[in-house]
Amino acid sequence: MVVAAALADGSGSASAAFYAFLALVAVSAVIALNAYGELVEAPTEPGEDQTTRRLQALLWAVLLGLAVLGAAARAPALSEGSVPHAATTVLIACLVVLCTEGVVELVAMSRRAKPMRRVRVLPAPVQKGNESEEAASFARSING
Repeated sequence: MVVAAALADGSGSASAAFYAFLALVAVSAVIALNAYGELVEAPTEPGEDQTTRRLQALLWAVLLGLAVLGAAARAPALSEGSVPHAATTVLIACLVVLCTEGVVELVAMSRRAKPMRRVRVLPAPVQKGNESEEAASFARSING
């Protein structure tokens, strides 16, 4: 939604940018409430840092506030078809908040990643002439 608003501002469509910010208000409200709900209700997994979850919830709440501010700054100038300077500043702030949230999520994902174990691959055993017959008779004895 933020990128759509930026593209709409760049193309001179102030009304499309306003509606993108209105949609951003709804989307960011749902995501911010979900992040806060997970922070309050979901138990912390072993090895997970609670600070990361708090920071993510805070960033989504800040984005919600900026989305409301951006829509409010654009509303009076909607009939003129121009973009106020405050609206452009809020748009840049939204982009910064989203980039920060992305970096925080990447750091959280890298901390959650478990190290991979090395698996040693052994060569297949060389079969002699009657080993396959022994395996077949063993399978028949198991099956009855």
